[in-house]
Amino acid sequence: MLHDLPIANDIDACFAHKAAAGLPRDTFEAMGEAGRTALAFIRARLDDGSLPVLTLPRRRDDIVAWKPIVDRYRSLYDDVVVLGIGGSSLGGATLCALVDGGGVTGPRVHFLDNIDPIGFDSRLARLDMGRTGFLAISKSGGTAETLTQLLIVIDRLTERLGKENLGTHITCIAEATDNPLRRIASEHGLFCLEHDPKVGGRFSALSVTGLLPAAIAGVDVEGVRRGAAAMLDATLSAENPLDDPAIAGAAINVALARDHGISQTVLLPYVDRLDRLSFWFRQLWAESLGKEGHGTTPVNALGAVDQHSQMQLYLAGPRDKLFTVICSDPRGRGGQVRAEVAGSAAESLDYLVGRTMGDLMAAEQRATIDTLIRNGCPTRVIRFNTLNEEVMGGLMMQFILETIAAAQMLGIDAFDQPAVEESKVLARQFLREAT
Repeated sequence: MLHDLPIANDIDACFAHKAAAGLPRDTFEAMGEAGRTALAFIRARLDDGSLPVLTLPRRRDDIVAWKPIVDRYRSLYDDVVVLGIGGSSLGGATLCALVDGGGVTGPRVHFLDNIDPIGFDSRLARLDMGRTGFLAISKSGGTAETLTQLLIVIDRLTERLGKENLGTHITCIAEATDNPLRRIASEHGLFCLEHDPKVGGRFSALSVTGLLPAAIAGVDVEGVRRGAAAMLDATLSAENPLDDPAIAGAAINVALARDHGISQTVLLPYVDRLDRLSFWFRQLWAESLGKEGHGTTPVNALGAVDQHSQMQLYLAGPRDKLFTVICSDPRGRGGQVRAEVAGSAAESLDYLVGRTMGDLMAAEQRATIDTLIRNGCPTRVIRFNTLNEEVMGGLMMQFILETIAAAQMLGIDAFDQPAVEESKVLARQFLREAT
């Protein structure tokens, strides 16, 4: 493991010598050729520029270009609402979670990523529209959910503030093609940033889609990209692909699914601010790899909450899961349990008295890891000391590279989603029939 990476990966408990349902070492080593092929693909796509997601970590020019928008939104608004769904929302929501409890001052950024009319209206009703800015994001510019949200917001802002103020309150992001979102923006005088057509929505977290709302929230977006660049550099410079965290992770996932009946991959962070990361990863992994009968089902969980809701299944249910546990070092942090407050209960709570909440979290994440391993569950552990922008960028880049590598090992295209289109076509048909 390279010392300058923002995160450390421990894959030892993914193997049979440590976890009974794990991977034999020789099976893993046999994935070396597939790893080399995947690494060659990543290097080639970076060199020819055909995968801009690989060039994003080193870019800074786009961040400079958005700065006037960031400054305007931060100075004018108490709240900023992101209108979008799927990849247009999840990356930004993951990054904006960094500001929770971090002492960062700035607008509150909300992600209205669904079209439940009750929930949508209720959340809008809580906001002062005069002090609220909006970002409408759709890569294609034709996402029905986002267009519906935007048109309703335009209607309500016009009623409240007048049509002449729309351009101040709303910024759009879409491909530079003739699409409905850009036509709406032109009709109402809204500024529209370009979404790179070669960066798919679920791969767009490190682009304007994820970083613009994060910058408005007060996240150090250059730090995010530095962390991503560190992970990318580790992959590109790997002499043995299986020594790289992303390539090794892909090889373990593919081999366990192919040869050992592992059909689910559980992402279990022990940090509240990484809860949205597990939802972001869920889309990235499922939509990229669920093709031609391939793919494992991503399961999002959160420690310590899901020790009380899923652990029974994990330990005593089917042995069809690979676990990735993400840990910080919370020891000594948070409030302390004092004996005088516990009173007569102090004696029976001797293991808690004098300990902080962070001490309890550290003990529970360690206990979960050890219990999973003792029960034969293949378990990868990702560690860092404190969650910050570099760590978040490193995590996201690792999972992006791991997904791309896994698709190469499976012989599928990570960047399309043909099965999703069927339901979109049917939804449009049903709406037309209803009228």
